[in-house]
Amino acid sequence: MALTKSHISGTPLGSNREDLSDVLTILEPERTPLLSLAKKGKANGTFFEWQTDELSTPAFAGVLEGADETTFTDQVANRAKLGNHVQVFRQNYQVSNIQELVDVAGVDSEFANAESKAVRQMKRDIEAALCSSQDRDQDDGTNPYKTRGLFKWLGEGGQPSDVPAAYQSVASVSLGGSSFTEANMNGLLQDLYEANGMPGGQLTLIAGPTLKRDISNFARQEGTTTALNFQVTQPAESKSISLVVNLYDGDFGSVAVVPSLFLNRTSGSDTVDTNAGLLVDPEYIAVNMLKAESSSELENKGGGRRGFCETIAGLACLAPKAHGKIN
Repeated sequence: MALTKSHISGTPLGSNREDLSDVLTILEPERTPLLSLAKKGKANGTFFEWQTDELSTPAFAGVLEGADETTFTDQVANRAKLGNHVQVFRQNYQVSNIQELVDVAGVDSEFANAESKAVRQMKRDIEAALCSSQDRDQDDGTNPYKTRGLFKWLGEGGQPSDVPAAYQSVASVSLGGSSFTEANMNGLLQDLYEANGMPGGQLTLIAGPTLKRDISNFARQEGTTTALNFQVTQPAESKSISLVVNLYDGDFGSVAVVPSLFLNRTSGSDTVDTNAGLLVDPEYIAVNMLKAESSSELENKGGGRRGFCETIAGLACLAPKAHGKIN
């Protein structure tokens, strides 16, 4: 990528690597599934909006021969506008002058290594925010902008008041400490089907570790009739077999199952919600960027090279009814 010059407070800065979008998208997609599978869009302000609509209830009462049309339907009467705030995500880094000079095994440049680690950490921060139940907030000088997480869009802790009832998520399973069963899965998929018809894309269930194991156990339960696709790996030099459930085929669609450690977390907490899950239709989810990912090196004031990476983005849940949750 091209190197550019920029100025902050009149101080010349060099080696600023702008626009890390490709890096952030490609980097460890299996560990940040929601950010990786979501469409990428553009935000034109700190608050961005989109429209959603639905079809009317089918009517087939018939029409009399020769009847004229005297009343007309407003086909956009059901259209609704939804919106979300962006959020600033930032990670900084610094390497002392001495550390930059010493020979470190396996690292060509400590500064480049610190930058790379900061980008990876920022991607984890974004994923955790997107998969959270935090609500949107506006910067008031004390509290920063926050983007509404997908769990909140789907009604965790109460449905958002700005989402009309007709567009609120209807597919939810509350485990209450119990294991997730095949009946739970089929019920979740049926709720989605009854609300939307068949999914617009390949459904993906982003699952906490315990939830992922529960789904893997479907095929091991006595008397199960579920149809599961398995990935079986048997290296030629090994006598061991690795069996992983990657895809669930149900009556109302196929679901790719991907594990995640970033579901329904609280900022700064190490607690993992191992039973949580987000059932996502990627056709109806997007991450809108106000500022693409960038990395900037700041002035060295004597302590060593320093910089930060940053992106400003928000979650666009294009149709809450298209997704489901497990908690």
